[in-house]
Amino acid sequence: MLHPGNIIRSKRSTMALLINEQGELIVKAPLKLSNAQIFDFVREKHEWIVRQQQKVLQNSRLNHSVMSYNSFLFLGVQHAPVITDDVKKVTRYDNRLLIPSKFAEAGEITVLKKIEKWMRDMAKQIVSERCSYFGQRLRLEYRGVTVNNNKSRWGVCDDKGNIALNWRAVMLPPHLLDYIVVHEFCHLLEFNHTPQFWAIVETILPNWKVIRRELKLYNYLLTLFRPLPKP
Repeated sequence: MLHPGNIIRSKRSTMALLINEQGELIVKAPLKLSNAQIFDFVREKHEWIVRQQQKVLQNSRLNHSVMSYNSFLFLGVQHAPVITDDVKKVTRYDNRLLIPSKFAEAGEITVLKKIEKWMRDMAKQIVSERCSYFGQRLRLEYRGVTVNNNKSRWGVCDDKGNIALNWRAVMLPPHLLDYIVVHEFCHLLEFNHTPQFWAIVETILPNWKVIRRELKLYNYLLTLFRPLPKP
């Protein structure tokens, strides 16, 4: 169940169990804890581990079409790509992404690059709008907002008040995208993930724990478009 290579030791006082996007168990453990103690802890949590792995693998199967680029998520809704002569650029229509025929003729990689560019452009617009909304609602000022290509994070906020969201956040359902925005705005008031920070989040999103767990089901999206599949 647990490969020794999946044990990450650090200067922490407690153990933590994580299930990655591939359904593998990752253990974060204190430096001095023995392997025997770690394996005992894992055995005690066997049922929980199996349940979490089943959820991850089920989610992976349900979203296989997205992970294989046969459909694309936009604001939580799957969109099927449709090749057509009726448009000159990538265009969303109902639950479809209309792709100009000239892109398809250039090959799959070209199509994916064009879809990525469209996603990034939409992300800039939507992220800017949501930050403006929450900035006014919460009466908080921020220095600037951008979209980035972070490998493991949905959003970041630096100590100068600059907010950046991963462009892939535009694939998420709106309430999850808003959670990320709220999360980063709360860092304007409390920079670290202290109890005070989460208390602030809770005043805005009382069900943040549920939303946070739901967001984890979409972490596989962070692996998309990096790198693009080979032709």
